[in-house]
Amino acid sequence: MNANRNTPHWVYLLWVLVGFQSISGLAGGLVMVFDPTGETLRMPGIFLMGTPFKDYFLPGLILLLFLGILPAFALLGLLGLRWEWPRVLNLYRDIHWGWTYSLYVAIVLILWMDIQVFFIGYWHFIQTFNALMGVLILIITLLPPVVSYYRLYGKGRDSGE
Repeated sequence: MNANRNTPHWVYLLWVLVGFQSISGLAGGLVMVFDPTGETLRMPGIFLMGTPFKDYFLPGLILLLFLGILPAFALLGLLGLRWEWPRVLNLYRDIHWGWTYSLYVAIVLILWMDIQVFFIGYWHFIQTFNALMGVLILIITLLPPVVSYYRLYGKGRDSGE
């Protein structure tokens, strides 16, 4: 990240959206893992018909990991965490890994909603909200000021700068 420039307002919005996704993914995932019946979230077992799942434990675990922990990790990167090892999964070597991981979060969220609607159909406005959240994270991540903010300059620069 370029510390010599002011942070664009889009970057702050990206932090909020990814943070919100992390909180909602952690909350929803934990509830599903600890109550695999779905009763706490008022999700009937009939939604699982036609899916490979017998209860909500595995979907909850997937939600917890990929839409709770991954966004939290991406947010840490977006905020400037200086770790080298996350660069292993960074497809874009000239940009901070936190930016790339926010891109992954958007893609996973969009796919999660597509797969959910495919298997159980459309049943609640929260599905639309989450799908739009994924699209919004994707769009903001790809905005030129955001990309520019997270672009790394010069060879050998540390991943947190």
